[in-house]
Amino acid sequence: MHRKSTAEQLRHDLRDLVDAVVPDVESAVHTVAEKAPPLIQQGRAAAAEKGAQAATSLAGRIPDQVRDRLPDPVADRLPTPRRRRGRTLLLLGALGLLAAGAAAVVRRREAVAPQRIEPDPEEPSRT
Repeated sequence: MHRKSTAEQLRHDLRDLVDAVVPDVESAVHTVAEKAPPLIQQGRAAAAEKGAQAATSLAGRIPDQVRDRLPDPVADRLPTPRRRRGRTLLLLGALGLLAAGAAAVVRRREAVAPQRIEPDPEEPSRT
């Protein structure tokens, strides 16, 4: 009987342990299930961006003599540096509009405002 009572006691202790631990484990599993996919996607996007930057940087350092000797399938996959012409044109356009607005404000301030001519109070009115 001594053995059975110890086994029974262990069974009760294990049930109590499972009952105490299961809600915490379930909560942790739900938290991971909710937060993991967005974090994985953000990590993949960041890794792809960093990889593209590294590949562009490394491709820019390949000498032209080596680049000319690369097979066509490899040379076609080399990243080319992006030209930021669109962003530059947008910036120049915004600066042009700002300069035109500033010039209009300066012209208005420098323009002589028409002065109002008030009748002389000593002259009789002609009505």
